[in-house]
Parts: sequence; C-alpha cells; structure tokens
Amino acid sequence: MALDNGWKTRARCHVLGDNVLHDGGVIRFDFVTGRVTDPALIIPELFTEVDPTLKQRIQPGDYIVAGKNFFAGKAHNNGMIGMKALGLRVLCESMPFRSFRAATGVALPCLTQCVGIRDYIHDSDVIEADFETGEVSNITTGESRRFPPIARDVKTIVEEGGMKGLLAKWIAQHPEMATPR
Repeated sequence: MALDNGWKTRARCHVLGDNVLHDGGVIRFDFVTGRVTDPALIIPELFTEVDPTLKQRIQPGDYIVAGKNFFAGKAHNNGMIGMKALGLRVLCESMPFRSFRAATGVALPCLTQCVGIRDYIHDSDVIEADFETGEVSNITTGESRRFPPIARDVKTIVEEGGMKGLLAKWIAQHPEMATPR
C-alpha cells in the first residue's frame, strides 16, 4: 500500500482480540528465553501462537488492530523488534505502560486508546490511520473515527529510531561523552 507520509499510512489490517500476550503470543516464549533479537529469525514466527495462519497473510507495512491489554505480560522486546523490522503499526484499545515504553523504545509506532476500534474495523479491511491527528478511516467501509493522537514526545522518540537512535543522536551532539575506542 502507498505511504502518504511517515505518520499517515494506508494498509491492510489484522484484527486480534483482548489480552494478547507478548511472550507466548506475539512471539514464541523460547525466542524470549533464547534472547533472539535477529529480525530475520523473528519475523517468520510472529503471531504463530495467536493465529498460525497470520504469517501467510501479513505484509510489510500492515496494521495490527487489537483490543484491550495488547502486549500483555512481560515487556520483552523480541516480538516488537520483528514487528518494527516488518514495518507494522499497532492500533489498540489499551496497552500496559511497560509494553508501551518498550514498543516506543524500539520505535514501533503504536496508537493506543483506540476504544471501540474493533466495532468498525474488521480483519483484512484496508484502513488509513493518521497518528498525528488520531483519525482512523476504514477505506473498505468508508467509516472514520478519531482517537487521541500520538503524543509529541513519543513521536519524537519513534522518529529518532527509538532509544538507540535517540542515544546515538545525543552522543553525536556530545562527543566528549562518547567512550574512547
């Protein structure tokens, strides 16, 4: 699908339910305990615990639309790293704070507080979401709703490439603080 700009995109969506676990849901638990962080290894295993057929349907740039408590459980980054590498974006009703912090840290775009989003968006619909305004349109049905937009500070962190990108930028601006090689 076409990319209008970094914060407004149009793509197919994949709708999940409430309480989707990160460990043992988004990514297999053995990937977490094995500390697998290579996106090439993670991507083929994304969501196999939630829906084994999803990996055949998901495409780079697609949306994951979820209900309450998305990324439930521990806030490990493994699945988030794979989702970011695949260019996925998340729209959900709610997400635990630690999980939101971890997703922001790996620069995975997430729009939370989308209460009722699954009332008008269904699996495989084409949607357009503008994270800056919070407007989410179902292109398939023509229905639109507005949710709270991405916070300016969170947007900045994601734009910089997450915490690693933010730190690299800071070190570049403060070379005296860099570790000598």
